[in-house]
Amino acid sequence: MPQGSISSSEDAVGVAVVNYQVPVVETREQVMQNCLRIAGFIDGMKRGYPGLDLIIFPEYTTQGFHPTKWSELTTTLDGPEVAVFSEACRRNKVWGVFSLTGEAHPEGLNPYNTLIMLNDKGELALTYRKIFPWVPMEPWTAGHETVVAEGPKGLMVGAVICYDGNIPEIVRDTVMKGAELVVRIQGYMYPSKEQQRIISQVRAWENMAYMAVANMAGRDLVYSYFGHSNIVDFDGSVLAECGTGPDESTYATLSLTTLRDARRNWTAENHLYNLVHRGYTSEPGGHARCPFDFYRKWVQDPEAAREQVEALTRDADSPDQATTPRIPAPPRVFRIKQPARAKELIYAESGP
Repeated sequence: MPQGSISSSEDAVGVAVVNYQVPVVETREQVMQNCLRIAGFIDGMKRGYPGLDLIIFPEYTTQGFHPTKWSELTTTLDGPEVAVFSEACRRNKVWGVFSLTGEAHPEGLNPYNTLIMLNDKGELALTYRKIFPWVPMEPWTAGHETVVAEGPKGLMVGAVICYDGNIPEIVRDTVMKGAELVVRIQGYMYPSKEQQRIISQVRAWENMAYMAVANMAGRDLVYSYFGHSNIVDFDGSVLAECGTGPDESTYATLSLTTLRDARRNWTAENHLYNLVHRGYTSEPGGHARCPFDFYRKWVQDPEAAREQVEALTRDADSPDQATTPRIPAPPRVFRIKQPARAKELIYAESGP
């Protein structure tokens, strides 16, 4: 869609993403002060973009990710942090996506890395728990299912968190559940900027879905975050994008009818239809059977699929504990100058 306005319409959902300044918080009191700052951001964005329907904040914006105190700052879906966000959404009549890192686990395991979406009445509309915590740094307990819910103006919204977006199966499964917009909240740091800018465009194109990415910016006690929050059209083109500065935000409108028309009427490049109608130009209706041996094995025998992958990679969580063969190091090359002949001879020595 053409961009540049601050309004929206019955067909156009106004979406904003925020390069939120990465918070460094060490106490619950500091977390709550940060929540009030996030709420103030919502007030300002709605004032400046009256068409705003949905605002998206990055992963870790609520509690940060303190390297030693993360376990002391957990919360719950009905905790005081969510109450602040709920009131801000209700007050401004906007939907909001927020990060809880972490959400206390009901069985006492490590917390979840959780995304929530609140509606314009402040009610919880979607809860997603990160399926693929980023290894080896994140301590979060893994979630186990993709989630889709109806969002503003009937737009179907799905969610992924940070590293999840690198796994194509998660976004595809979310879209196959009906998502028209896939929200990706992340706390991605340098040096991964170029890969992460590209990957959301790829996910949008291959899934015929809008993508809205909110990333942190600035520096905490460990990493520097590159921002570049962006909103991507379902053809993979970028509708709006922030730079690297903390607290930048941007806005775009997403057309419901344009996306739905493409999914209904495109033939070439209709990746969703073509996936399960292979060869329909030769045989009407095509083939629905999955042609991929690995995916059939994964469903029917997950342990066998695990063994197959371990044979390609390693058979232990820690590379140091793996029993799979190490790749031999290349030979060392050094030069010895022979004075008598004034020539350089190259000798190779095997081993590291």
